Amino acid sequence: MERDGIDGERVRDVLRKRADVLAILSADGLDKPVLGDAVGVSRSTVDRAVAELVETGLVRLVDGEYEATHAGELGLETYREYRDVTDTLGTAAPLFEALPDDAPVGTDLLEGGTVTYADPSFPEAALTEVLERIPEAETLRGFAPVVKTNYVSLLEDAVVEEGLSVEIVVKERTLDSLQSVAAARDEVSAFFAADAVDVFTTDEELPYALWLLDGPDLEHAGITVHENGAVVGVLSNERPEAVANYRDQYEAIRERATRFDADALQE
Repeated sequence: MERDGIDGERVRDVLRKRADVLAILSADGLDKPVLGDAVGVSRSTVDRAVAELVETGLVRLVDGEYEATHAGELGLETYREYRDVTDTLGTAAPLFEALPDDAPVGTDLLEGGTVTYADPSFPEAALTEVLERIPEAETLRGFAPVVKTNYVSLLEDAVVEEGLSVEIVVKERTLDSLQSVAAARDEVSAFFAADAVDVFTTDEELPYALWLLDGPDLEHAGITVHENGAVVGVLSNERPEAVANYRDQYEAIRERATRFDADALQE
């Protein structure tokens, strides 16, 4: 038997207006009076909400109670994901303004993502998301257009005392600044020369700094955005799909990079 579906625009409109009612009916089947009490709205509002949800096939009446259909369950899940992504997108908008137009940031990095901005008086506060997870990590991999000496200080204890393994790809021009700093600060050259630290160089443009943290119970990844050398903020995520995207980005850069003899920093 041939049936006509409901227009997608109509479904989107009903989900936007009636998601709170659908969420309650997704958890438990209820009659209208109980549903009105649960939502905290008038009977007329409940009547309109239920009528629209039934009309679009998101809710059905079974034995005197209204319950979410399979389409309703999927619609609610999709709406929540959409809301989550757009919330993150709104929060991250200033971060994206500082990125090149061709920066490879997709929607899978937004869903479940956390955005943290730098505090002008303490820019490294934006790195809290990654720093708090380093004690749980066994490896840190990433690429960076900018390497600041205070980043080395933040990682040094984890490498020396906790056994963190670090693999980093940097811009070739970054090495010049690292060499000048290493000549004046022994701890910097010692860090990069450590057995647990591997350095690679690339001449490719890097749109942001990217990191991957892995451990027995940890998968965490993210990007740090810089503007004129200063930290703007961080977008991080621990969803497997998002981490996989970050990992693919890193591995593509790493495969084309060249291993650097970090002992040269001590010369």
